[in-house]
Amino acid sequence: MIRVENMISKAFLLGIIEMVDKDGLEETTDWLQKIGIKLAEIEGPGFEGARENDINYVPLCPFSNMILDFIQMYGERPSQFTELVNISNRKMAEAEDGWKYPALTTVTGILYHSYTRKRAELAGVELLNVGAKCPRTHNNVYNEKAIERAGMNKEEVDKYLERSYYVSKIQHPDKE
Repeated sequence: MIRVENMISKAFLLGIIEMVDKDGLEETTDWLQKIGIKLAEIEGPGFEGARENDINYVPLCPFSNMILDFIQMYGERPSQFTELVNISNRKMAEAEDGWKYPALTTVTGILYHSYTRKRAELAGVELLNVGAKCPRTHNNVYNEKAIERAGMNKEEVDKYLERSYYVSKIQHPDKE
């Protein structure tokens, strides 16, 4: 049953499916990124979650309840969600600047990554998303290029993923 109080979130997720079907994966990815950036510009500079030194991690998975409820209502994980995650992860692996991409486990991670990167940028730093954990399967996904650029290894990322869902390294601009 769709209740009025959660209708907007379910409509948004259904809109993602419709957008993929109508306009394709690239257009939908761009649309989700633009929404994340606009929300970040409204919110202003800052960080989500907790910090330890130059590591930013998010102990709660953003939108996980919304996604899991939607999948239960929908009856399965929509193939369009999987396709969006797969194309983003493929771009991350193939791009020279792959460190700019998120390590994705959910479709809403596209929006969330754009939002957090922009807020960090507004604060004068760059966030490198080094890893994420799926709220449904608890599998870890890594951004190998971001891990390398951050001077980290998977074991370090795993330590944070044991208690969180998104892990990023804060990169400060070179001071000259």
